[in-house]
Amino acid sequence: MTTFSRIPARPFLGLISLLSAGWALFFLFNADHSVQLDNIAIRIMSGDGFQQSPLLDTVPLLSSAESRAICNPREMRGTAIIRLRLFEDAINASNTRLADQRLKSLRSSVDLALGCVPTEGFLWFIRYWSAINAGSPAGEHFEELRMSYLLAPFEGWIAFRRSPYVLAIYDALPADLKESALNEMVAIITSGFISEAVNILQGPGSTIWDQLRPRLEKTRLDIRIQLDKTLRARGLNVEIPGVEPREFRPWQ
Repeated sequence: MTTFSRIPARPFLGLISLLSAGWALFFLFNADHSVQLDNIAIRIMSGDGFQQSPLLDTVPLLSSAESRAICNPREMRGTAIIRLRLFEDAINASNTRLADQRLKSLRSSVDLALGCVPTEGFLWFIRYWSAINAGSPAGEHFEELRMSYLLAPFEGWIAFRRSPYVLAIYDALPADLKESALNEMVAIITSGFISEAVNILQGPGSTIWDQLRPRLEKTRLDIRIQLDKTLRARGLNVEIPGVEPREFRPWQ
């Protein structure tokens, strides 16, 4: 007979019920904070602009969420995303000292969040991205990038942030991550986010056309035509599979 089998069933189940009730009550009384932080995080990821003051007002809530004995996945995810935005704001303001402080806070927050919700793909990408910004070689953090793709392979709002940074170092990626990066770009295009795809392909993704072009052959024709039209409107004369080449007229 094992040790576990000697534990009385009723007291053990009673303990589980008590703990579950305590957990529920904890999150009930802290629900307003988790909802508030989650809503702000959603707005950040959707591209909404925020003034500095409202975001700075959340800092006590962020610190409170990070210091809880029992973590709330929704709250911790929101906290990490808000700290990401605060770091980006410091970078945009060219405030190096503040950026360094906020980067340390961001990395600590992401580690805490991943301990609470390790299945969140975007958090794994932030962990990779923040390590690079802290000066670590990209090659030392490819596993975090792999986890990001594994857990969130085709989520648009994540892809729009992840794809430019990954394609910027495409030549340095191992074969499996190159495959993931190309698949992500194809997914962005086939999902109809043509303008967003062209923005990336004009910049950090400008070197991957030879690898990307064959993967577009099975894309719907209307999507390929739209891609061709958008590229030509941006002044890019790029051959798209199955789309008849036209005289190069950027105004078309």
